[in-house]
Amino acid sequence: MLAAATVAQACRLVVPPRRRLEGRLGPYRSLARSRLGTGPADGSVAALVMGPERPIVLRVFWPSIEGVAARLGRLLDTGSHAELSLRLRHAGFVDRDPGQHRMRQLGWTTLGLTVGGSIGVSVLRSATGTALMLIAFGFPGATLARNRLESAIDARRAVMRNEVCTVAQLLAVHLRTGHGPVQAVRSVCRRGGGPVVAEMTDALSWMTGGVAPQEAYERLASDTAEPAAARLYRLLAAAAPGGGDISSSLMAIGADHRSQRRDELARLAVKRRTAMVVPLLLGIAPVMILFVGAPLPSMILSPIR
Repeated sequence: MLAAATVAQACRLVVPPRRRLEGRLGPYRSLARSRLGTGPADGSVAALVMGPERPIVLRVFWPSIEGVAARLGRLLDTGSHAELSLRLRHAGFVDRDPGQHRMRQLGWTTLGLTVGGSIGVSVLRSATGTALMLIAFGFPGATLARNRLESAIDARRAVMRNEVCTVAQLLAVHLRTGHGPVQAVRSVCRRGGGPVVAEMTDALSWMTGGVAPQEAYERLASDTAEPAAARLYRLLAAAAPGGGDISSSLMAIGADHRSQRRDELARLAVKRRTAMVVPLLLGIAPVMILFVGAPLPSMILSPIR
């Protein structure tokens, strides 16, 4: 079998198979789906991995690998396929579907188990040591993808909290110059950038596809990861049917979130000042104790004259 595999690989290197257009057009197909609001296709992972240019062994065993990745994902991530897809959108991973995320989890888990097993067998050379190494390297590998996803969600929420104030005030300026709510949002999205602007751009694409503005903003409010952005979207949804002047409400939202952000920065500054005291104490206190206690033995043990 090894000889046959070697000969087949050599033939593949000498006469490579003809590449089809399916693998090249797959990313553009996913991009078109994302622009239409349907998101990337769930079968994109299988299309990329099981393409005709991939080894036949991988295409044969791919359904089993996919099943293992799905079971591992259900074990590590509590939630359904739709919930995981929503969390990926919250993290800003628009080019990654749940299948790709689960395959990353399986890959990191396999790498951790392989490294831990190799260290246990080659260095420790005991069943107990190998089991401990498998746990020590396998658990971080299994949770690495989930931890990265949570970190990306937290970082994106922090950016959205900072952007809500500016976006709300820009919308208020456009509304006071005579623009309607939809026109103001379109103008801000055309000139701005960031997660909040990207979500409002998605809402504009839904409106272009025939979705009502109120429904589009309500969908954004229910799908977004940041409550501050959800408050802004609900205000836009409330103003969409009547088209009234909500500039004062937008200015109030901006001022409110700015004051909240100021309080958060003040609390963070206090925490960091407190944290800076700990290394100072750990570094200076032992040196001071040594300086004070250094002459004590000679003073105690010296003969009394």
